[in-house]
Amino acid sequence: MQEFLRRWKRPLRNAWKYTRSLRCGYPFYYARQQDPDRSDRYPYLWSEFTTSFPDRGTAEIRQNRIWNLQRAAHFVDYLELNPQQIFSFCDRVGDPTLSRGFRAGPVFVRGEVRTDAGGGLCLMATNLFNACLWAGCQILERHCHSIDAYGDDRFYELGRDAAIAYGYKDLIIRNTSKVPLQLRFQVSPEAGQVTSSLWGFDRRPWEITVESTVQQKIPPLLADSLSGWIVETTRHIRTLCPTRDGTIENEKENENPIAQWQLDYRTTSIYQPCVRSE
Repeated sequence: MQEFLRRWKRPLRNAWKYTRSLRCGYPFYYARQQDPDRSDRYPYLWSEFTTSFPDRGTAEIRQNRIWNLQRAAHFVDYLELNPQQIFSFCDRVGDPTLSRGFRAGPVFVRGEVRTDAGGGLCLMATNLFNACLWAGCQILERHCHSIDAYGDDRFYELGRDAAIAYGYKDLIIRNTSKVPLQLRFQVSPEAGQVTSSLWGFDRRPWEITVESTVQQKIPPLLADSLSGWIVETTRHIRTLCPTRDGTIENEKENENPIAQWQLDYRTTSIYQPCVRSE
């Protein structure tokens, strides 16, 4: 019976996850078009975010992480996001299995660091999440990691990571602006980092601030273990107004209510205490 459940757990979970997305109507808006030759149509940089590779693992694990990132980048780089279109990490990258050319890398499972096919893609998801967060895109689905496995050496700010588990945890973003966007993603092994950026057909029509605040520190269970955290992340947006020469600038807040800062996004991330990983 246990063998039967193990064999069918993954496809059943994937089917349940797709059915849930279908009920929300997301698949009807998934972005599909990738075209590097149309990049000149998007001259305005909306956001850019760079993340360094974690300095952890064996030489093989590090190489596998880079391999997985480069393979996944083919499905994301130069993806066009028209108004109301949706980017789903799992839809674009797919199931990162060995049969699809992905390699074993670091993953977090039930509070432990292990290795599995597609490991390391959470670094990519985290990087994309931050770029989309700072661009003002709507965050439809995002999950934090279950643990803060890297401690002070983490490659993300607490509250601003994005965990991926195909058929279970996804990163889903919608372009709610009226401006067509293009998503770009580059892997730079020499520099030891990845960079996501969003480019617009027109200028970004708003200003953005993002803040993550630790609400509570959860004491570790063992002396040499890592603490857990409860972190709140918020985003505030202020609409900008076009001028006669076509540029965009702030209106005085006391003259136009639309220029006031508005709370646009709030989420709470919970990281459980864990054993320190090597």
